[in-house]
Parts: sequence; structure tokens; C-alpha cells
Amino acid sequence: MWKIFGDKEDPRRRLEKIFGEDSPSAGPPPAAREWAATVLAQAGIDAATSELAAIKCLRDAQPRLTLKAAVYLAKDATTL
Repeated sequence: MWKIFGDKEDPRRRLEKIFGEDSPSAGPPPAAREWAATVLAQAGIDAATSELAAIKCLRDAQPRLTLKAAVYLAKDATTL
């Protein structure tokens, strides 16, 4: 279904569905955080300096990620 008025889903809920793990009170599920860090490290991408490249890399690696969830993971990766 197309989202005419934008994606209102909490990105943590999407990540919980994909990675099968609950999110802590702040941040993505630990499995999602670890996966994103591994994918970005293997690709040699620093999310802090190349946010768009990080988002594309994450979405290419996991097509079920929505844009909003990928942005959320990429921003989280800058804090690791």
C-alpha cells in the first residue's frame, strides 16, 4: 500500500519486525544495531561523514528496510 501522507510508522517497530528483537527504550534493537555496524564496516562506509551512502548501503543489504528505518539506523551508527 502506498503511503500518500508519509511513513508514520515508528522505525523501531519496522526494525523489530525485520530483526525479530524488541527495541530498548532508546535506539534500535541490538541485533539491528550490530547488523548495521557490520554492514557499514564491511563496505568501508563511515555513516558520520557519508550518511547518504550509509542509507543506500543498508537498504541494498536489506530491501525490507523502509527509508525511514534506514535513516534511523544510519543516524544511530554515527553514535557508535
